[in-house]
Amino acid sequence: MSQERPLRGNDIPVAGAFLLFLGVVFLLQTMGVLSWRLWETLWRFWPVLLIITGLGVLLRRFNVWLVSLLILAILFASLGLAIWMHERPSPPGQGVSYFPVAHDQR
Repeated sequence: MSQERPLRGNDIPVAGAFLLFLGVVFLLQTMGVLSWRLWETLWRFWPVLLIITGLGVLLRRFNVWLVSLLILAILFASLGLAIWMHERPSPPGQGVSYFPVAHDQR
């Protein structure tokens, strides 16, 4: 009789943590706490998704709840940084510069 290994039920729910994060962000935006323009700043943190996926693979043998909490902490730290970057005014000389349009000199 062959012994089959049972399916591992302790895989890290990276997708679930990400969906929880997105749900919280959408809820805060719908309630008017966060601006919808925050996505422009939040998109800069796309490498965090690669980091989280790598953590999920590397830390698969550890406690699922601890790793899930770590992943959520990284996601919400990224959200906090994005909010901080979004609300911070850009220093003089580093924003969008407008050049005057040259008019015809006839």
